Amino acid sequence: MSSRLLNCAVVAASLLILLFSAWVYWPGQSGPALLDDATSVMVIGDLKQHPEQAWDYILGDKSGPLGRPVSMASFVLEKLLLEEGLATSKRVNIVLHLCNGALVIWLFLLLFGHISTPGYRCLALVLGAAWLLSPLYVSTVLYVVQRMAMLCTTFMLCACISYVYWRIKLERGRFSWPLLGLTAVNVLLAVFSKENAVVIVPTLLLLEALWFQFAGPGGRPVRWLRHLVLGLIAAGGLVAVLLVALDYDGLAAAFHLRYFTLEERLLTQARILWDYVAQLYYPDVVRMGLYHDDVVVSTSLSQPPTTRYAMLAWLGVLAASLILLWRPRWRYLVLGIAWYLVGHSIESSVLPLELYFEHRNYFPGVGLFLLLGVVFSALVRAWPQTTAPLLVYLACYVLWLATMTGSQVQVWSSHPLIILNNLNAHPDSYRANADMAVQLANLGEFEAAQKYSARAYALSVAGERSGDRDIRDLALACIANQPVDPRQISELGRDNPRRPFGSVVTLQTMVHLLQDNACPEFDRVAFADRMVQIFLGGSAEATASANMYLGLALLENTLQRWQYADAYIDLYLNLAPANAQGLLMKLHFTRALGKVTQADEVMAALLAMQRKGLLTVGEQQTLSLYQEK
Repeated sequence: MSSRLLNCAVVAASLLILLFSAWVYWPGQSGPALLDDATSVMVIGDLKQHPEQAWDYILGDKSGPLGRPVSMASFVLEKLLLEEGLATSKRVNIVLHLCNGALVIWLFLLLFGHISTPGYRCLALVLGAAWLLSPLYVSTVLYVVQRMAMLCTTFMLCACISYVYWRIKLERGRFSWPLLGLTAVNVLLAVFSKENAVVIVPTLLLLEALWFQFAGPGGRPVRWLRHLVLGLIAAGGLVAVLLVALDYDGLAAAFHLRYFTLEERLLTQARILWDYVAQLYYPDVVRMGLYHDDVVVSTSLSQPPTTRYAMLAWLGVLAASLILLWRPRWRYLVLGIAWYLVGHSIESSVLPLELYFEHRNYFPGVGLFLLLGVVFSALVRAWPQTTAPLLVYLACYVLWLATMTGSQVQVWSSHPLIILNNLNAHPDSYRANADMAVQLANLGEFEAAQKYSARAYALSVAGERSGDRDIRDLALACIANQPVDPRQISELGRDNPRRPFGSVVTLQTMVHLLQDNACPEFDRVAFADRMVQIFLGGSAEATASANMYLGLALLENTLQRWQYADAYIDLYLNLAPANAQGLLMKLHFTRALGKVTQADEVMAALLAMQRKGLLTVGEQQTLSLYQEK
């Protein structure tokens, strides 16, 4: 069969794989919004009516130090061009996942074709399908805000593909500036989609060193490329080590809000990285889900004992990798390992992030399936007669993965199923128990909801404050439309009076319920009065985070008690000075109170910010309304 016909067959087979994957994932579009969806995606307003605010959302996200404007632009374009609704966002995610699957197949075709692997076209198809249908990625694809992880992977894969084409041309004696420029553009787009995409730079360097191995025309090494790449790898590794060594105390201090230390995180990640490997190769879907806050922290090499084994296993992998580097064909194996570890080097190392999230494997997992392909390549070179049987076994493996992915998608298509699955998989998870409490309250089962709330409090490894539990119980009573004993309100904040509340989400949830008057029988004024006693009383010493003060200001605004709203916004501005939202609220409250001089001062400060270009379009529109009054 001619090469052209074979390529057409690959395209046709790829389309069938993508269609099958779409069929598997499509029921997931009916799933709910989750966690950060509310703060990153659902806050985007009706841009069809106010398109001038689009740039506010593209440039205004605070999820990362760079603002992730490329990812936010995708959400904004969706709002402008497509139907409103969560299902639309999930459909976009599904289509993006299919595109990424096509890119993985394309990349594998190029890589295994370059080393002349027997049956490389079929191998690329089945490995790409395995990545596409891995059940570990369901929680990434159907969790809308994780489009950030998916979109940065899109550009990372595009960077890899454009680099491979550049290398193939260089191997033939042609230097392509457009392809090299395209690679750089994809790297930038990836980083501005999500900051951890910076790992694509060492990945490309390792791709050169371990796969192409600096080969030029006629197989002769390209010396300048070798010196450049090895120099950058050495310099990058040295800089990383120095940054950690020189700022170790600062990095360790950043963990003061976590229930684990820097050293404990590193020890725990040794176990978690092996667990990710197992979940990608041999999935245990029972344990999969959104919540993994029940992970046991490794406090030493012997606690738990598996920590020691995990560390020894990684040392064994390192030793084996050093040995494999001595033989050119064995270096392909090292690339798969390095791809996986480098892909995790930002989110699974020294930063004070949560311990376990499945979406962290979206790009690193490509390296593990690449590794599987390298093993296949070695086997069929040694025993050519095994090519067809091994491909059949891999295809059966893909179908097995697809069945598990389909079951996970069905779970993620229903909010109650997600809650039940999280609780069954992680009965010791604080979040899973808290979610079950809310679900039961929605069903009117208030006593059962209280039991799960109490269990969540007992299981909170981060040490939930009793005040947060008390507010959650009040919110559950509101949701379940149950009467509240006035003593429950009057006792709020008795424990730990200097810092009675720690959870912004819990307090804001309560405030939103009261703002919406979701429970008419609940005494909103009594709750607000108790908060005033705690935070604004004459001898009050209690403190809270800025966003808690903001939430309480909004509650007082709903009750039209401007004096208290104004006092809360002062506390907010003390912690977040020159915040435009806070100043606009301050302007509103001072005018409502008739404080003309203060209102004029706030107006002057806002106008100065406007002249400096520090206000968003929406904030300028709000300010203009006050100028007209």
